[in-house]
Amino acid sequence: MTVDTMTLQRAAGSGTGLRFDAADGLSRALRDGCFLLALPAGFDPGPGITLCREFHRAPEDGPAATRAYRGFKEVPGVYFDREHFQTEHVLIDGPGRTRHFPPELHAMAERMSALTLLVLRAAMTELGIAPELWSEVTGGAVDGLGTHWFAANHYRSERAQLGCAPHKDTGFVTVLYNEEPGLEASVDGVWVPVDPVPGHFVVNFGGAFELLTAALDRPVRALLHQVRQCAPVPGAADRFSFAAFANPPATGDLHQVREDGSAAPVRSSEDFLREFNERTWSDRHADFGIAEAVDAGGGGTT
Repeated sequence: MTVDTMTLQRAAGSGTGLRFDAADGLSRALRDGCFLLALPAGFDPGPGITLCREFHRAPEDGPAATRAYRGFKEVPGVYFDREHFQTEHVLIDGPGRTRHFPPELHAMAERMSALTLLVLRAAMTELGIAPELWSEVTGGAVDGLGTHWFAANHYRSERAQLGCAPHKDTGFVTVLYNEEPGLEASVDGVWVPVDPVPGHFVVNFGGAFELLTAALDRPVRALLHQVRQCAPVPGAADRFSFAAFANPPATGDLHQVREDGSAAPVRSSEDFLREFNERTWSDRHADFGIAEAVDAGGGGTT
């Protein structure tokens, strides 16, 4: 990495693991806090793009073919208007997706969610965390439990505000799809563009993973990032992105692995999430991601 740009490691899914272009690619990615992951064969981002374009519209505001993608403002605990930023988003957990997403969108979101677990398992293997600890230290997230959010983000270019708040994602792994510039990462205190690469997701690591590995000799870096103000472009649609998150449960404890290979709880999930919400967004959603509700949202946005 340099202060002018981020040169990210590149990987592709390979069976049940990851294959990096560089022999030490995963180790460097854990240190950087992010990397590029090739879209798997046959992955169609179309349903996610449609959701980003439509979720904030009224059900009747558009063609019948995309009606199932609209009206999310009326779904309790799923739509979030970030009043201090350009972003508005849908944030929805697994059971909520089953209830509210059309089949092709649900299938796409679940495929991205599976990739978060592929990355999480590969990273814990690389760090030497004993597999028998994986379920305990991730709150079951590695087994598909925990909380697996999906976010669809729309950036309202008419607002003279920062696109998205500077933040670290709260969980273990984020798999992000975006097509337009705007994402920035903090490198030595300087905001550096992380421009999209066609055919690739951006994968970044979150605060729960940083905390989990903080006592190891190779701790994971949780990437501090933001979206800069997105200016309107005549004739062009607003910026969008969508992402899947692998997070620990909304309640319970976050863990830390020690150098001797043992693990212990170090902080409550509730305190961790509430501190994140209050510091990052400074809005009315202080319990964002904490309440035990099927349709509650959480995580972050990039």
